[in-house]
Amino acid sequence: MRLGSGSGLQWLGAAALLLAALWLRSGLLLLAAGLVALVAGVVALWRRFGLSRLTYERHFQQNRCFPGEPVTLTVTVTNRKVLPLTYLVVEESVPVALEVESRRLHFQSRARGRLRMRFSLGWYQRVERRLTVRAARRGAYRLGPAVVAAGDPFGWAEQRMEVAPSDLLIVYPRVVPLEEVGLPAQRPFGDLASRDRLFADPLRFAGVREYRPGDPLNQVHWKATAATGELQVRLLDPSASLGLAVFLNTWSYERFWEGDDADALEAGVTLAASIVGWAHEHALPVGLYANGLVYGWGFSLHLPPARGDGVLVQALEGLARLQTGSPQPLWELMAAEVPALPYGTSLVVITRQVGVDLAGAVLRAQRSGRPVTLVVTGPEAEPVPELPGVRVYRVGGEEGLHGAVLAE
Repeated sequence: MRLGSGSGLQWLGAAALLLAALWLRSGLLLLAAGLVALVAGVVALWRRFGLSRLTYERHFQQNRCFPGEPVTLTVTVTNRKVLPLTYLVVEESVPVALEVESRRLHFQSRARGRLRMRFSLGWYQRVERRLTVRAARRGAYRLGPAVVAAGDPFGWAEQRMEVAPSDLLIVYPRVVPLEEVGLPAQRPFGDLASRDRLFADPLRFAGVREYRPGDPLNQVHWKATAATGELQVRLLDPSASLGLAVFLNTWSYERFWEGDDADALEAGVTLAASIVGWAHEHALPVGLYANGLVYGWGFSLHLPPARGDGVLVQALEGLARLQTGSPQPLWELMAAEVPALPYGTSLVVITRQVGVDLAGAVLRAQRSGRPVTLVVTGPEAEPVPELPGVRVYRVGGEEGLHGAVLAE
């Protein structure tokens, strides 16, 4: 609670006037003393009960959206008492990435501004305002904390209270056609991304059969051969659901403490979201991994390949929450996750830079029977090492994604 400069003096003034009126037997001074006492009582009343039974609430009509989409923000102030509030000011802390239509944000910090709203409420009155909010970019945003200030009609006393932050507004990343981000529309990740291609998964044993000329010797089942006296080979279960696993590198440089390239990261996020959307359109199992902090979720993004709307929504939300700051390099994340992926899964690695360790992880994945497509979002001066058998693209920044095949 904050009091005005005259707080506490009203009663002293009233007492002084009363004594003077009694001493001088002046009716005018007695009336003045009564008026001052009345004002002091009103101020004390507002100071004591101004914020009691007062609630301030705000909520988004929808808490999931894409950049640029309008979202209705409803602000409600309710006065549940007889005492009216002629002066009520709310200062709401708003991320600068959120634009409030027809409202100007006052500076608070580089990341946040202050939205100031004035209200006047009678007894037992509820006031509701609807504002339109648009997000400039993907992210996970909260309003608040808000500061609510109520004062008396004379401006001599003021009370303040703080209201906790609002629920999250999740702003998904952009999802665009692959040709718009510089990738070919037809078979952007090679034949292994096709639903119609069948291949044998060596981890899925289906039985044995007699050896036929041309069968590879490494598929000979020696125990069955010994038992039957004739060469037998393994029968492997073909798999038609090849799918994709997208790996996004949030490190702009080989060492995470060297800094961030925000444009390259946002380009990578847009690419990852668009590739997941493409796989979902083609009914392919798709997974998503990233070595960034995921606000409210944990230290890395880990979504194993799956089909359906659920994995698309999870991937978009994870990318919306994704932040830099994880100490785990992508090559280390790949070393932990790639061996668990089904044989033949196509990998898409999105990164600004390709250091020695990451290049090694890409080649190991390629040689393990999991074809890799590498998408580089950094400047053209950033070198890309020789990666035999790996399809490589280079694309531009977030403001103008474009690409060209470098090698295959």
